[in-house]
Amino acid sequence: MKSMPWQKERYPDDWDERARARKELAGWRCEQCGAKHGEVRVGKVHKRPYIVWLAAAHLDHDPENPDARLAVFCQGCHLKYDGYVHASNARRKRYQRERANMLLAGQLSLFDEE
Repeated sequence: MKSMPWQKERYPDDWDERARARKELAGWRCEQCGAKHGEVRVGKVHKRPYIVWLAAAHLDHDPENPDARLAVFCQGCHLKYDGYVHASNARRKRYQRERANMLLAGQLSLFDEE
């Protein structure tokens, strides 16, 4: 599975300390499914083992907010929580890429959506 790029410049300077504090508060367990950080689990689909890594997730998807609401999720629960955001961003980027390719090819859009 390809990991999502992390835009560290969008986060507060003390992000590492905040994330660690939130994980300690959660007892180093996923707040959704209870998976423990560092434990080995077996995937449901491909039946391959993987190591659980916890992340402090922004519940409001606002990394710039210094008072952000955070939760601790494992990889799977974090992806489930953020899935619609990832899908929306992928659609937007695909549209922008296709539009740029059309303009490079000399084609203009019938409907300008800007």
